[in-house]
Amino acid sequence: MKSYKQFCKDANIKEFWSPFAPKVAPQKPKSKPEPVLAYKNYQQGVGSGKDWKPTKWNAQQEKRYGWKPVKASVYAPGDRFTPNKVTATGEPHNWTTRNAAVPFKYKEGQAPKGSEGKPSIPYGSKLHLTPKPMGTRTKSTTAKINDVGDFGKTGNVNQDVSFDVSPQITKDIAGKNITPEKWGKRMVYTRVTRP
Repeated sequence: MKSYKQFCKDANIKEFWSPFAPKVAPQKPKSKPEPVLAYKNYQQGVGSGKDWKPTKWNAQQEKRYGWKPVKASVYAPGDRFTPNKVTATGEPHNWTTRNAAVPFKYKEGQAPKGSEGKPSIPYGSKLHLTPKPMGTRTKSTTAKINDVGDFGKTGNVNQDVSFDVSPQITKDIAGKNITPEKWGKRMVYTRVTRP
C-alpha cells in the first residue's frame, strides 16, 4: 500500500494541500531603499561618501530636507557709535539685532501698480541659517526678515546674493565678529518659515 506522500508524488499533485509540503512564506515585493540626500560643495545630490552623485531633488525631497545653499552678505548699520538705524518695517537695525533683508519681488519698472518695493519673501518670516545642516554641534541662528534691498536677482547689485543679514548673524554662525568686508558673499544653508 502506497503512503500519501508517495501517492501525491506519483500523481504529480502539487497544487493541493499536502501535510508534507514545505511551508513557503509569501513573497513580499522588495521595496527600493530610499536614496540618501546630501549636499556636497553646496550642490544637491544622492548617496554618501564615494557613492555620492549630483542629482536635482524633486519638490517633496526639497521640502523634507529643507535647507537650501545660498550666498548671504552682511549689511552694517554704520559705525558702532551712530544711533540705531531702522529697517523697512520700522524696527531697529544695529550691531546686535538678528534681522535680514531680502531682494525686491519685482525688478525696477516691472512691478504691478502698488507693488513697488514689495519684498520677495513676506516681512515677519523667519530665516534660519547654518554653515552645515548636518550634525548635532552645528551652529545655527534665526533672523527675522524685516527689510528689503536693491540686490539679488531683481536688484542692481550683488545679483548672486539671496539675503543680506545683520552683523550679529555672522557672530552666531562663525562664533566671532566678522566685518562685512571679511564676510563678503559667503555660502550658507538657509530655511525660511513664513508667518
